[in-house]
Amino acid sequence: MSKLRTIWARISRRRHVMLIGLSALGIWLSLRTDPDNGWATALGGLAVLQGVWAVAAAHLARKTLADYPEADQRGLFAKALEHPIGSGLALVALAIMFLGACIVFSPRAHAQVPSGFYTYGPVLAEEQRKYWPEHPDLPALAGLVEQESCVSLRSSRCWNPAARLKTAREEGAGMGQVTRAYRADGSLRFDSLAEAVDQYGSALAGLSWGAVYTRPDLQLRTMVLMSRDAAKPFVHTKGWLHFGDAGYNGGVTGVKKERRACAMTEGCDPKLWFGNVEKHCLKSRQPLYGTRTVCDINRAHVANVFGFRRARYVGLI
Repeated sequence: MSKLRTIWARISRRRHVMLIGLSALGIWLSLRTDPDNGWATALGGLAVLQGVWAVAAAHLARKTLADYPEADQRGLFAKALEHPIGSGLALVALAIMFLGACIVFSPRAHAQVPSGFYTYGPVLAEEQRKYWPEHPDLPALAGLVEQESCVSLRSSRCWNPAARLKTAREEGAGMGQVTRAYRADGSLRFDSLAEAVDQYGSALAGLSWGAVYTRPDLQLRTMVLMSRDAAKPFVHTKGWLHFGDAGYNGGVTGVKKERRACAMTEGCDPKLWFGNVEKHCLKSRQPLYGTRTVCDINRAHVANVFGFRRARYVGLI
């Protein structure tokens, strides 16, 4: 019984309660925002366990290599505390140990980032600097790539220039999913790649349906240019990047109409997307993919890009 009381006394210490509580909260939040139905959280947890193993292995290796009494840490720290200089050196040693643990764990804070990002993220940053240098939120553009190309973070198409969505009526190509679509009779309904090449001229020289899957630079350049122009009409509003993303996904004209609908509704601010214009969808509400409508897809697009997808790249790009 006394052993149980001792164990409980240790567990119930304030720092242990805080660590356990915050860990549980972190796991819960990760599961709530997990785009892969728990898989990304599980993989992130595995990466943390790898860090724990690395620290444990390093500790055991140190114990094995320094297995003589003079190297016992408890004795060393007790001796160090007998003198101010020794105490200071002991604190420095603890700080170095803490830094080492941070170095082990910090790369795992972004363990859920798709591997393709490390290849094509710098390309995206370069295209943004060239063609949209005033963009204030580069992680949001990275989130857009993820939204367009990643069915899941484990998908081979995720952040992959070979990503392709192909049906009898539609083809979406690459990391920005530039699209062409056909009518039921087989005639072309629209071709956003051809429209982009016609609009941007020399900036997209070399881009065609025959070459699009082998030109990641032009894929990302097209996405940046199209995102820039979709956001441009709303640049004087508070939510201009949100409006631009909605326009990139579903068309700028539709966003303008929805802002007008919001302006005519009491209590709705047409300068804000979230909680305001997003509630006034004028797109089709007929099921398109399963039970999802065009309206659902467009609203989820903005929420995902500026929510958990954008957050994944903060501090990395």
